[in-house]
Amino acid sequence: MKKIYIILFTILFYSCETTYHLNSFDSKVLNVNSVIDSTIYNIIQPYQNEIEEQMNETLVYTKNDITKGRPQSTIGNFVTDLCLNYCDANICVFNNGGLRTTIDKGDITRGKIFELMPFENELVILELNKTDFIGLLNYISLRGGEPFSGLNIKIDKNNNIIEHSWPVNFDNNETVKVLTSDYLANGGDKMSFFKGKKQHKIGLKLRDAIIDYCEKNDTIDIRLDNRIEIINN
Repeated sequence: MKKIYIILFTILFYSCETTYHLNSFDSKVLNVNSVIDSTIYNIIQPYQNEIEEQMNETLVYTKNDITKGRPQSTIGNFVTDLCLNYCDANICVFNNGGLRTTIDKGDITRGKIFELMPFENELVILELNKTDFIGLLNYISLRGGEPFSGLNIKIDKNNNIIEHSWPVNFDNNETVKVLTSDYLANGGDKMSFFKGKKQHKIGLKLRDAIIDYCEKNDTIDIRLDNRIEIINN
């Protein structure tokens, strides 16, 4: 009995040429038991080879490990900071659970980015009033930190907010433009302050933003910067 690694994907065809372009990715192991299965394997093999080549492509080099953690993390800083480059928003917020892996020092491949963000999440912008913005701050602090960019927050050892920056002037009836994923914008991970808000899609998936950023840089050096601090006084 043989086992083959089947790649499930979408293929785009241009003109009469057989050109394979990765659109989405999933995988599972299937048992091969017969000549019929071997025939299927022969059909799938060219696609699998092409996808493996794409997944092994090096996009960028990182000078240090990019890891998860709280109250802040280099993986969270990396993703939220780069995403703000793709739109006109005041802050960017994601969740720790949505970033699915860490990245070791060295070359970062396309496949590693698919591991980091395996979901088809799109980037959207929401506008929050002062009450909802405070709800967002309380959410981040009570969870002991979540990935964000464009803010500075100080919390005490009990995860209560001591101090924070104001990205806009609410006294002038301004709203905070928050960049996030469509999953969180719909109230995922208990982000209820986003529910019911009009979503402005920017036409870009989160994973594609990460890949595009990596392709445009030779080397990245991600470090912690105390954008969220725990004050033990």
